[in-house]
Amino acid sequence: MLCALALCAEPVLLTSAALAREQARSVDIPAGPLGSAIDRFSAATGISVGLPGDMPHVMTRRVAGNIPPDMILRKLLAGTDLRAVRISATLYRIERAPKVPMLRPAPSPLPTPVATPPGDIIVTAQKRPQILRDVPLSVSVLSFAPLARSHTPSTRDISLDLEGLAMTNLGPGRNRQFIRGVADSPFNGLSQSTVAVQVDEARVTFNAPDPDLRLIDVDRVELLKGPQGPLYGSGALGGIYHIVTRKPEFEGISGSVRLSGEAVQHGQPGTGAEGVLNLPLVDDRLAVRAAGYRFVNGGWIRNSGAKRGTNSAETVGLRLGIRWRPAERWTVDAGFALQDLNSRDSQYVTASDDTLGRDNAFAEPTDNDFKLLHGTIKGVIGALEVTSATSYVDHGFDYILDASNAATAFGLTGPVRFEDQRQYSVFNQELRLASSGRDHWLVGLSYLQATTRGGAQVVNAGDERQTVETYDRRVIEYAAFGEATVRIVDRLGVTLGARLFHSIAQDGTGDEPTITPMRISKTVLSPSVALSLDLGGRGLLYLRYARAMRPGGLTPADMAASRQFDADELSSLDLGMRRSSHDGRLSLSASLYFTHWDEIQSDYLLANGLVSTRNAGRGVIVGGEITTEWTIGQGFTLSAGGSAQSARLTRATDGVELDDRRLPIAPTLSGRMALAKSFILSDNWRGQAAIQANYIGKARLSFDDDLDRNMGNYTVASAHAELSCEAWTLGVRVDNLLDVRGDSFAFGNPFSIRAAPQYTPLRPRTLMLSVARSW
Repeated sequence: MLCALALCAEPVLLTSAALAREQARSVDIPAGPLGSAIDRFSAATGISVGLPGDMPHVMTRRVAGNIPPDMILRKLLAGTDLRAVRISATLYRIERAPKVPMLRPAPSPLPTPVATPPGDIIVTAQKRPQILRDVPLSVSVLSFAPLARSHTPSTRDISLDLEGLAMTNLGPGRNRQFIRGVADSPFNGLSQSTVAVQVDEARVTFNAPDPDLRLIDVDRVELLKGPQGPLYGSGALGGIYHIVTRKPEFEGISGSVRLSGEAVQHGQPGTGAEGVLNLPLVDDRLAVRAAGYRFVNGGWIRNSGAKRGTNSAETVGLRLGIRWRPAERWTVDAGFALQDLNSRDSQYVTASDDTLGRDNAFAEPTDNDFKLLHGTIKGVIGALEVTSATSYVDHGFDYILDASNAATAFGLTGPVRFEDQRQYSVFNQELRLASSGRDHWLVGLSYLQATTRGGAQVVNAGDERQTVETYDRRVIEYAAFGEATVRIVDRLGVTLGARLFHSIAQDGTGDEPTITPMRISKTVLSPSVALSLDLGGRGLLYLRYARAMRPGGLTPADMAASRQFDADELSSLDLGMRRSSHDGRLSLSASLYFTHWDEIQSDYLLANGLVSTRNAGRGVIVGGEITTEWTIGQGFTLSAGGSAQSARLTRATDGVELDDRRLPIAPTLSGRMALAKSFILSDNWRGQAAIQANYIGKARLSFDDDLDRNMGNYTVASAHAELSCEAWTLGVRVDNLLDVRGDSFAFGNPFSIRAAPQYTPLRPRTLMLSVARSW
């Protein structure tokens, strides 16, 4: 079988020479609404057409004759401000055509990112372009305006808009993500993450915390729910968090800038600046795109015992992309991304969640430095689509904690601080081949190497240092994978996937990697199968089974008493449906899921406050989700979503049946509702406003008896408005509108959590103002 890769290609606009080679199709499409015309086009040609958003309300003219597909679309869209862009041999995207001259006014105001309803939008998280309505698994998509308006969201911000995504709240650069209750621990140990973070084709995390990349110049975020082992391997037990960036464009120079300021009630002010520039270098061949930003977020937790004062944070980042088209239907994308996130202190308190202060001997800063290099080649050879993707991540994660409460456990007295320095790296190479026909298949080979190096020390007032942890670990994975979709009958299809990978975990010590006899290797097969029923072109009903596994590993070298933990395995059954009304104004997505999790790998606290890893036992997760969006009319749009789940540890490793041991972090209930209104004030002025409320239900910190703290059970609201005139946009946003003091995370410092209750209050009411200019 060929080793290989599926085309997740970016749009490539066909030239007239290429069009001449397209096979003509006999069509007779009557004049009418664009949606009806597209349905008739797809039925006649077998080619799918997607849109990045709602279907525009435009009329098309009649098109009849024996005509190539691209020319059919050109004739249908003639006289509109739309164009058709080719994605692959069987997929086109309709988008707004660039204006001439290429000085671009600001786009029409769009809401702050909200979950995009199922419909004719394109997703690529399954390593190929797909219409969302045709994807036989649970997917949520969050689309972004070309220029973020009232604020630039962080990962934790958008978790409020995506059903199924939960996060810890240790602070920027310290958080962990979980999907659909597949949560093993709130602690940042060495176990592999249950959610894989992807940036375009690059795998950017293995066992590191979420880098909290700011979503500047991002097209969308795709959340794949449930195990994704067949296409992504280990580290995808819960799903995939996929960031899709905007690529360089050949059409013309464009850019945007935005300045913002914020005021935090009971806290400090903050500022922000961001800019984007797209620059073609060679006509229709070479272009670059750059994005840069700096944000200073005001702190609101005051530490009266430390010199640094509050938990303010600074984030500085840069991303550069280069796109080269050496030949028709071939593209080369390369670039790098840098982000440096520095938080001056942590954000927990010890008295109650109503207070906004504490008294620690030391500040607890975090330094999270992220670097990504990547390159992707995509093209077509005959009937095969080829992709080669290479990426390398260098990720530094340093933090300090006040360990005075655990001083005696390390043979020290007086104030003691804990200093942890970790260096993560992930190298990933993948080669894929894919078909270009209606019955899709892809095969591929991949190589991944992830390393974790560093260590931790405790330091007393006399600057005496004692090493308490050593990190020197390397994990290598070799994999072959494939997936194929076959149509059984007219509307019923089956998708089969599998990944065979061999994992090697090695543990070393010293300044240079010197591998010790501690070595674990395992060969794993992760399968999936999905049945899908097309609901007349307006939706999909699907049933999916998938399995994924994390190989076992080794705890830090200084914890020899509990060095090895075994592999864990997760299987899930997902029954779901996506459906939209005939006019596209109402959409609904719903799913039910059952997950069985064996030998759960879990980071846990030792008596001295250090983190180790063990197998905790067996878990079961049962839940359901629903998302809907309704375009009411007169500019109003209503969206809502919710989830309910039971996620429990049911048996310990010795087989003893357990009662009421909830898996951590995941709330039992959650829900959101948002109402948006678009309006036009005059020929030049237009705007939109929205209000949103979120309920976060009760959750637990850990299934360990002495750490089973309650959290959650609060409701927060936000509101925003934007007003645009030509290229200028003014924005205002208020988060935590009612200044709620809910406990978002019942943990802050592992060395003192057993000594006193800890709380992580929500960020107080925050007002943000912004002004943006695009061209």
